Amino acid sequence: MLAITTVEWLFGLLVLIVFTNRYVLGSLLRISDRRTEEGYNTDPDIWPSVTIVVPVFCEGESVIRTADSFAALDYPKDKLSVVFIDDCSTDDTLDYLNIVIKRYPWMRLRQNPFNMGKRLGIKETVLNIDSDLVMSVDSDVIVEDNVVRELVRHMYSSKVDAVGGCVFVSNADETWLTRMQAVKYWVGYQFLKNIENTYDHVMCLSGCLTLYKREALLAVDKDVENRTFLGDEVKYGEDRFLTRKLVERGYRTRLCFTARCYTKAPPTFGPYLNQQLRWRRSNMIDLITAIPHLAKFNPFVLVHYLSMGTLLFFYPIFLVSKMMEMDFILPMVGHAILVTVFAMAYEIGKYKIPEFARTSGLWFLSMAVVFPVIYITMTPLGLFTLGTTSWETRGAAKKKLKSKAGLADPNNVKEVVA
Repeated sequence: MLAITTVEWLFGLLVLIVFTNRYVLGSLLRISDRRTEEGYNTDPDIWPSVTIVVPVFCEGESVIRTADSFAALDYPKDKLSVVFIDDCSTDDTLDYLNIVIKRYPWMRLRQNPFNMGKRLGIKETVLNIDSDLVMSVDSDVIVEDNVVRELVRHMYSSKVDAVGGCVFVSNADETWLTRMQAVKYWVGYQFLKNIENTYDHVMCLSGCLTLYKREALLAVDKDVENRTFLGDEVKYGEDRFLTRKLVERGYRTRLCFTARCYTKAPPTFGPYLNQQLRWRRSNMIDLITAIPHLAKFNPFVLVHYLSMGTLLFFYPIFLVSKMMEMDFILPMVGHAILVTVFAMAYEIGKYKIPEFARTSGLWFLSMAVVFPVIYITMTPLGLFTLGTTSWETRGAAKKKLKSKAGLADPNNVKEVVA
């Protein structure tokens, strides 16, 4: 009984710290941060050159929609370039990429000699371009036409080295699962990073949409090249890893609320669970490998980072203890109250995003059940499979394709022109 009481006490303390930091203090800090205000950002004296880098693996026709959104960007064309990186796709993606570069000759296509993963694909491309800034965009993403201008303005006005945009769901009304995720993405970007953002210390900028100073990426080049855990190469959670390495080296990272893009959410449970498992492993490895560098973090962010990391491991223990007591009604009620509050907030704020990315906030109520189930299953599974360091099915694809290519030099990249 004492152990259970201790578990409950520790859980309550962690929840109080996380809730106070993330939702109360974080919201107050965001309100007081003038850099989040509309119209704060100003144009730079000279618009810098920007290369958009898009790693691609088996995305099919969606790469055309991504390219079309790049073509509509409101940014000086002589300062903008696009590089698609085909990572040995095994479907018809390469055919669609060839359509892209014929439709838009100013866009380029690079083909990796073997399936090397997102991290090394971007790294090698960055070494072979000379633009001032590099923007990472996922291959299923649609960007708004002002996104590059907004990110550049925010970077120079706030004097930071990397700035991410907000990510929303493009297939919001496809299934009940995408509807739930559409609300979750909105909540995530409105509430979860405010403390980190206040101190220019955002710990994870999404690979869906982030703008970097090229010099900052070059400074962490060796870190990116040699990412391993327990002796094995790690190919997931690379946006989180890259952001943390920038923070550890003293670079400033921020989120821009006026730069928005839209990504596909998993519409069925299989892909959704795979995604959640990757994210759990990524969070765990990030926390474990960050321990030697904690002194480099902002003190206020460090409290938030450690409390969230501890809760990640501790929350499933609490849930199991309540289930063993047949006393899990109270946690479920607590979840229901919290998701109801967020659903109401979403209903108020959703009209600032396009109609195709909106849904009903009522779908978020399903999180009251999904959230604890995911934690109680995916967290232990992620912990016990940390040695599985590939990107799920991509690991098998890499082995096959690398053998087929017979190549080992990542610089042996083929560039295709229209």
